[in-house]
Amino acid sequence: MLKPRKIAMALAVALFVPQLAVSSATAARPARGPVDPPVPSIPQRYLDQPITWSVCSFDAAVKRLYPQAPTTNCAKVNVPMDWAHPDAHPDVQVAIAYSKATGTSKGLMTTNPGGPGGAGLSLSAALAAEKTQLFTDFDQLGFDPRGFGASTPLQCLTTPEKLAALPTTPDYKERTKLTHQVEVAEAALQAEACAATEFGQFVSSQQTVYDMDFLRALFKARQLNFIGYSYGTWLGGWYADTYPHRVGRFVIDSNMDWTHTQWDNVNFDPFSGQRRRDTQLFPWIARHADQIQGLGSTPRQVTASYDRIRADLVKLVKAGTSEVRGDDLDGKIYSVIYGNVRFIRGTADILVHDEYTKDPSASGKVELRHVDKAWARLAPELQAFDTIAAIRARYGVTAPASAAAAAAVSADSARSILADAREAAVKSPSSDAVVNLGAIGTTVRCNDTAWNTDPKFYLNEADRMARKYSFFGYMNGVPMCAFWKYKPQDRKLDLKGSPRLLMVQGELDPATSYEGAARTHQDTSKATRFVAIDDEGQHGQYVGSASACAEAIGDTFVFTGELPARDKVCGTTPLPAELSVYPVNGPVNGNAIHLPRSKSGSQKVNPLLQQALDTIAAGALR
Repeated sequence: MLKPRKIAMALAVALFVPQLAVSSATAARPARGPVDPPVPSIPQRYLDQPITWSVCSFDAAVKRLYPQAPTTNCAKVNVPMDWAHPDAHPDVQVAIAYSKATGTSKGLMTTNPGGPGGAGLSLSAALAAEKTQLFTDFDQLGFDPRGFGASTPLQCLTTPEKLAALPTTPDYKERTKLTHQVEVAEAALQAEACAATEFGQFVSSQQTVYDMDFLRALFKARQLNFIGYSYGTWLGGWYADTYPHRVGRFVIDSNMDWTHTQWDNVNFDPFSGQRRRDTQLFPWIARHADQIQGLGSTPRQVTASYDRIRADLVKLVKAGTSEVRGDDLDGKIYSVIYGNVRFIRGTADILVHDEYTKDPSASGKVELRHVDKAWARLAPELQAFDTIAAIRARYGVTAPASAAAAAAVSADSARSILADAREAAVKSPSSDAVVNLGAIGTTVRCNDTAWNTDPKFYLNEADRMARKYSFFGYMNGVPMCAFWKYKPQDRKLDLKGSPRLLMVQGELDPATSYEGAARTHQDTSKATRFVAIDDEGQHGQYVGSASACAEAIGDTFVFTGELPARDKVCGTTPLPAELSVYPVNGPVNGNAIHLPRSKSGSQKVNPLLQQALDTIAAGALR
C-alpha cells in the first residue's frame, strides 16, 4: 500500500495532468453553462394516494439466501410525468419495493444499480441479503427508475419501413464512408423513436431525483441513505446537489465523472475499456495458458489470437455466410470485464468464436457444438467459476432458466436492438405496424446534458479513437443525442450544503474511468471522501468487494457514519484462480490518461446480486 505522501502525489498526478485524451470533447460544450432548475413542491394528492402492496416476486429468493430477512412488499405509485408542471400531463408510475428494518431503524436506504436505465427494484434486498446488517439497521427501498423495468416504460417507437431502410455495415470498427452513413442513420432513427411519445422528454436524471425525494417524503423519512453504482453515482450526485439537507449516508461506487457532461463520460469508455482488457484480462489468460487451450501464453500472443479470430469473423460476414460479427465479440468482452469472476465467461466467449471460425455453421449462427467445444477447452478449475448452462443460454443454443437470467447473460447494445428489430421488420406483414424498440437508456443521457448537434464531430472522434484504441475505440460513434429534439435539463454540481459522500473507485474500472472519478472528487473535495483501490478493475466494489479495506471503510460509514480522516488507497485480492495480486502501473501509481482540468478474497456474490450486476453489464452499451 502506498504511504500517505505517495497517495497524495498519485492523486495529484491523476487530477492535474494536462488535457490530451478528450481535447475535442470540451469544444462540444455549449458556451452557456447549466442552470439548476427550481425545486418543485410535492402536491398533497401524491402523498395521500392509496397504495396497494403485495409480496414481491423476488421475496422468496431473498429468503432462500437469508431466511431471517423481512418480507419485501412491492407496489406502484403515481408521480407526475413532469414535476415542474404536475397537471400538464398524465401521471406515470414508479415501481417500488419496501421492507421495514428488523432492528432500530437508522432511516430509509435506497439504491441504484447503474445504467442509465438499470432496473433496481430488487437491488436493495439483494444487497441486504449479502450484507444482512442492512436489513437490521435500515428500512429498505428498491425502485425502478421512471421509464424502465416495472415502472411506466419508455417506448421508443418506429416502423418496419424505417427499420428496413437503414443501411448496414459489416463492421463498425472499419471507419469507412458506409460505416459513417450507418451510424448517422441509426442515431437519427433512435432519436426519433425515443422522442415519439411525450414521456420521452421527461425520462431524465432530474425527474428521477424528484421521484426519489417524493419517495423519501412518502415514507416520512427525514433523510435518504443511498448506495449507488456507476450511473447511480451520477444520480446520487444530482440528488445531493438538489437536496443537500436530505442527504444521509451516501456510498457512490464506481463513479462517473458526474460534475461534467454525459458526453465527457462516454468518451472515456474506449481508453478505460482497453486498459482493463490489456492490463488484466489478456495477461490473466496468458498466465493460465496451461488451463486454457489455444489462446497463447503471453499477452501479445493472446492479443494476436483475439485479432485473428475477430478478422476471420468479419471475413465471414463480408462473404454473406455469417451473422456472427466481430463488433459483437468486442461488445461481449467489454461487458464481461465489468467483473473479475467474469474473466472466465469472457475467455469462453473468445473460445466460442474461435470454434465458430474453424467450423462455421450453415445457419450462420453459433450452435451448440461451438459452445460445448469451447467449454471443453477450459480446465475444470476455471469451469467452476461459471456454468455451461449460462454460456449456452448466452448464445441462445438452449433456453435460459428465466427472463431475468436471459437479461443477465445476453450482451445487449443499441446496435443489436436495431439489428433484431430490423430482422423482425422484414418478417412483418405490414409496413404500417408500430415497432417498440424498448426503453433505450441513452434517452436519459440526451435529457441530462447538452450535446453537439453536428454528427461529423462524433464521426471524427470515433475515427480518432479507433486509431488510438484498437479494441473498442470506435464504440461511441454517433449518439442519438446529436438528433435529440428536446432541451436538456442539466445541473452545475457543487454539493454546496451537502454532508460528505463516500466515493469508492477501482483503479482499472472499464466503465467509469478512474481519471473521471478523480476529477469529480477534485471538483467536490469539500463534500467527498475518495477511496481508491490499487490494481483493481472490477466495476462495483462495495458489498462483496475484492478489497477488504474498501469494504470495511464502507461498512464503518454506512453503519456508524464515520468516514476516514483523509482520502485513502486500498489494496485488493487476487483475480480468479490466482494466489497473488499482479501489479498494474495505472493511475493510482501516477500513470493516468491525460484529461482536462467485503469480503476479502470473495470471488462470488449471492445469485440475486450477481444477476443484477450482470444485467447492468450486459446492457452497458444500450
